[in-house]
Amino acid sequence: MRAFWGAVVGAALLMASVGAQAQEKLRVGHVLPKGSQFSEAVRVMSEELQRRTNNKYVLEEHPASVLGSGPAMLDAVKLGTIDMVLSSSGGALAQFNPKMGILDLMLLFRDEAHADLVLDGPIGQELLDSFKDTGTVALAWAENGFRQLTNSVRPIKTPADLKGLKMRIAESELFKQAFQTLGAEPFSMPFAQLYPALKSGQAEGEENPVTTIVGSKLYEVQSQITISRHTYSPGVILINKEFFDDLSPDMKTAFIEAARAGGKASREYVRSRDREGMNTLKSTPITITTDFDRAAFEKALEPFYQEAAKKFTMEKILAIKNAK
Repeated sequence: MRAFWGAVVGAALLMASVGAQAQEKLRVGHVLPKGSQFSEAVRVMSEELQRRTNNKYVLEEHPASVLGSGPAMLDAVKLGTIDMVLSSSGGALAQFNPKMGILDLMLLFRDEAHADLVLDGPIGQELLDSFKDTGTVALAWAENGFRQLTNSVRPIKTPADLKGLKMRIAESELFKQAFQTLGAEPFSMPFAQLYPALKSGQAEGEENPVTTIVGSKLYEVQSQITISRHTYSPGVILINKEFFDDLSPDMKTAFIEAARAGGKASREYVRSRDREGMNTLKSTPITITTDFDRAAFEKALEPFYQEAAKKFTMEKILAIKNAK
């Protein structure tokens, strides 16, 4: 009898061991700090994926560029050395997939409802599908948010106020062209180096969503913020294509639905934290400017849009800009 129960216990332990070994950890990287909107996306996505796959897969978050810079992580996902990445439009993503560059156009979106309408519709799906030749699969949209202007020199209300400002921008040729058109002196550097650059004066200003400005405490090294909402930055949840292609149809659905849940959570996070972030900024010495002259900026950017139309066509630009 003792031998029998010993065999039963041994079998149970073996099954538990096999079950534990069967769980696969997938590494997910991004550049934002722990606790950011991308962290929230990973948290919800992991919970949903475990639920849908009976704990077969669990996501292991690697925030704050610990797995490399934005471009490096995109290349790593393509090669399969990282399983998944959350990347924001505005720089590396457009270099990785040039069709995403259209989302880098300044003053393209009016508000969150406009962005949701476009990204959750046929145009958004077409953009997600365009990753098929990059060695990755775009599972869903996430959100980084509307970008705002900060600097340590003066309030920015009109294009003239940007003239000569050394602005750190995302590594995007379109961002660079837009800011040059407006008279600024834009340059790029890894996000991890931004705070010290602002503190030292190497950069006089930058542009990021409120959640990022507050989460990274950039208000400590900037004296001005303009609520410009000049560019909307969605995020994209990418997975290695070879790994995804090897999944069963049911598992593919599980990953897509989990990513959609994570993306939705990031939107909700950004939109609620934007309000909280504004309250935080009001409690700091930073000067908040709200009278951003959007019409004047649109007028000043007309040459930029004409040039961008050569790459994306004005028809596609207006299909997004005028969507209702």
